[in-house]
Amino acid sequence: MSTRRAYFTLALAGLLLLSPALMAADSPATVHRGAADLTFQAPAANDGGTLTVAGPDGFVDRQVFSPASSFRFEVSGEMPDGLYTFELVLTPKLDADTRRAMAQARKDGDDAVEYRLRAAGKLPAEALVTQGFFTLQGGTLVSEDLVEEEGAQQNPRGAEANAGTNLGVTAEGSNFSNISAADFVILDDLIVDGSACVGFDCVNGESFGFDTLRLKENNLRIKFQDTSSAGSFPSNDWQLTANDSANGGASKFSIDDIDGGRTPFTIEARAPSHSLYVDDGGRLGLGTSIPSVDAHVVSGNTPTLRLDQNGSSGFAPQIWDVAGNETSFFVRDVTNGSSLPFRIRPGASSQALVIDSDNDIGLGILSPSAALHLRRTDGNAGVLIEEASGTEAVRDMLRLVNNGRPRWRMEDTSPNGQILTVRLAEGDLDFSFSANTGDEVEMMDNGDMTIAGTLTENSDRDKKHNIVPVAQDEILAKVMQLPIATWERIVDEPDIQHMGPMAQDFFALFGLGDDNRHIATIDTSGVALAAIQALGQKLEAKQGELEALKAQNSDLLERLIALEAKIAP
Repeated sequence: MSTRRAYFTLALAGLLLLSPALMAADSPATVHRGAADLTFQAPAANDGGTLTVAGPDGFVDRQVFSPASSFRFEVSGEMPDGLYTFELVLTPKLDADTRRAMAQARKDGDDAVEYRLRAAGKLPAEALVTQGFFTLQGGTLVSEDLVEEEGAQQNPRGAEANAGTNLGVTAEGSNFSNISAADFVILDDLIVDGSACVGFDCVNGESFGFDTLRLKENNLRIKFQDTSSAGSFPSNDWQLTANDSANGGASKFSIDDIDGGRTPFTIEARAPSHSLYVDDGGRLGLGTSIPSVDAHVVSGNTPTLRLDQNGSSGFAPQIWDVAGNETSFFVRDVTNGSSLPFRIRPGASSQALVIDSDNDIGLGILSPSAALHLRRTDGNAGVLIEEASGTEAVRDMLRLVNNGRPRWRMEDTSPNGQILTVRLAEGDLDFSFSANTGDEVEMMDNGDMTIAGTLTENSDRDKKHNIVPVAQDEILAKVMQLPIATWERIVDEPDIQHMGPMAQDFFALFGLGDDNRHIATIDTSGVALAAIQALGQKLEAKQGELEALKAQNSDLLERLIALEAKIAP
């Protein structure tokens, strides 16, 4: 085995904590580590940020920071030992005009505004994102003092092993030469009939097993360095990287965009089998090797798709989850208390919710014939509007708004059923049945009501209580005191006269009804009947007196006749 590489100092370790792609020169924040915390220095102007830390056993911590030049994360006792990944996303500081332009773009559905604003220098050229790893051991961040060197190392077999030899092939007249004791240059194709090992830790007699090509040392990289320089030939350099070089870094495999200073693809060690799988039909499996649809996500507990607008483009951060389990399919508003504004329960019928091509919404029907069409076949069709607030208040529970006469219909589809139409016409509310030509009930905007039939008011004894007989004489006496007048209502057309008492006078004398501004017709009828009964009683009494006078007159007449007969000559 080769001698292990030397260790650099803490100052260099702080820079090598992140993978090369994450430590681009324009990284928006510098990371400083303590024994139990991370401090992020953010020199770029920002409007706050969001720090997410994820680690073993499903640990996820998300913190939102106010605008500042530094952000701090403290290790808690709830964090298990192991490797952690962090990501700090800064929200760029924007001027008022840019914010207005972005708000208007949202209203207009203009998703290209971000690219135009970046081109105009109103947004940062790239998202202000800083990412990296750290390791906890015994509740403390692993020291970054120990960093493996990226320097040359002596051949473990000794330089003398290669000195003065060309491996049995003479340099003269051949394409293979021993240029120096350490480097070989081959000026023709190289064919290895067997396996190859490259790296400082390869040994004589290496056991390859089925390996065709093996890289073996403590820092493993395969770099693709494109030397194109003419015209517009592509020349970007790429690198395959196995594991971080820093102590406490990540065990992972990455594809690095060297020229761009980015790492677009990473797989961490011990990721579950088939975390990412593309089958021969182009189907993508996440957690499965047998994807059955274009994108197939498999998990033992609530497979979830997260949509995370992280604030890096200036728009307000917002997170949505689309997920499903044995209880429901749902959309979760993670940013606002993880509420679930949308759910579908397993077993819901087909067409439970349909949005048609003309934007009609169907509930239980595939082709709705109205803007909102609810259809059921189980006898349970109905609409319930319920306000469950604990605060008592007057509320608009149903509104019909139309540029014209709003109308609603109630249709009885039984053999002898009719259609009742209720409509607002020229300020009047009209009720009409399909079997009749006119309006059966009209309610005018001045408060008048006209009905085509008979008005019948409830007066069922079984619907009443506190029944107390009245003294008809007293009622009659009060009626005699009740002023009766003719009058015109202020809201009526001129010269439309009515006759009757004033509600104030009626209430003061009889105390009937809810208040002193209204009179119920049943009360006026009751007062009139009581007064008529009193008059009838008085009439009966007078009739008795009259009969007595008639009898007395008859008796006097008979006596007069007898007297006259006696004195007649």
